[in-house]
Amino acid sequence: MATLVVFVAYFIFGISGFGSSIISVPLLVQMYPLKSVVPMMVIIDICASLYIGRKSSQDANLKELKWLFPFSLIGMILGIYLLVMAPSEPLLITLGCFAAINGVRVLWQRNTEMHEPISKWWAAPFGFFGGTFTALFATGGPIYVSYLGLRINNPRALRATMAFAIFMLTFLRLTLMLVTGLILSWPVIGLAICLMPATFLGIWLGTHVHTKLSNAAMRVAYGSILIFAGTMLLIRQL
Repeated sequence: MATLVVFVAYFIFGISGFGSSIISVPLLVQMYPLKSVVPMMVIIDICASLYIGRKSSQDANLKELKWLFPFSLIGMILGIYLLVMAPSEPLLITLGCFAAINGVRVLWQRNTEMHEPISKWWAAPFGFFGGTFTALFATGGPIYVSYLGLRINNPRALRATMAFAIFMLTFLRLTLMLVTGLILSWPVIGLAICLMPATFLGIWLGTHVHTKLSNAAMRVAYGSILIFAGTMLLIRQL
C-alpha cells in the first residue's frame, strides 16, 4: 500500500512539480510513525526534485525565487518556534481553506490568460507563510504555487520553478534533520530506499503526461491538486 501511495504522489509531482508530501504524508502516517514518515519524505523529495530539476532547470524562473526565499527563511524561523509552542490544528485548518479556495480560483480562471502579474512585493507574505508551513508540516507547496501562479503565466515554467523551490527548501530541512540525527536512522533510510523505485516510476510517468498537456489542462491539474490537498487537510483536522 505504501508503494502505491508514493507512486501516485510522485506521479502528481511529475505533472505539477509539487504536491507529493501533502498527498502522501496523511496516508503514510496511517502505516508508519510520523517521526519516520517526515524524514523519509525529505530524503525522497530531495531526490525527486533533483531528478525534475535536472530535466527542466532551463525553464525555472530563478528571479522569482530570489524574492521568495529571504521571506521564506524568516517564516521557517517562526515555524520552528510554533512547532514547539503553538497548537497545530488552527494552522492546518487555515492552510486547508487557503489551498482549497485558491484551487477553485485556478479552475475558474483556467481558460483566462494572465494579463498583469501581481506585484513582486506579494512575495513577502506568501514567502513568509510558505516558510512557516514548510517548517511546521512540510506543506508550504500550495502557498508557493498560489503566489508563483500569479507571477508566472507559463505552466511549464511554473512547474520547473516549483520543483527548484522545493529542492532548496527540502535541502534546508535535510540539513536540519541531519544535525538532529533524525535521518541517520537506518529504518528511515531503508524505507526511503525501498520506496525509491515507485518514486521514480511515478515521476517518469508524470513527466511524460506533463509534456502532452495544454496550458488549460495544466491549470486544471494545479487547481485540482490544490483543492484535493486543502480538502485532505480539512478532513484530517475537522
